[in-house]
Amino acid sequence: MDNKRIGQISESATFSHCTPLRLYNIPYTILSNRINSHLIYINTIINSQKLTALKEEVIVQEIFDLDSQRFSPRIHNIEDIINRLFAIYDITYIGLYWTFNFVKRQSELYTRWNCPYNYQKAQYKDPEIIEIWFRLF
Repeated sequence: MDNKRIGQISESATFSHCTPLRLYNIPYTILSNRINSHLIYINTIINSQKLTALKEEVIVQEIFDLDSQRFSPRIHNIEDIINRLFAIYDITYIGLYWTFNFVKRQSELYTRWNCPYNYQKAQYKDPEIIEIWFRLF
């Protein structure tokens, strides 16, 4: 329901609040929240989002710039970038999982976990080394 209809409902003497509820099949709480100008959840900024959309976009662009220079940014690198930005604007430092939530919030970013390559385990799969072992017996 848009604001024009809400204005018509509140100004009209013939309509009660129950009439649009029946006409549009909506709950009473939604209509009363809209009439009383309560914020909708979609329009509110969540607490974990300490930056504006423009600042978050700047951080994402800086991460992509680092990636284009063949430097794979890790979570602690992203955290340093954000802390430098916060130092400029005198905002408190970020929490423990804020960076992880930031990466989850951005659809362009994703994380991959790197694990070191175990060369000793890889030698067990090498047929030449296995063949040498069986020649001994």
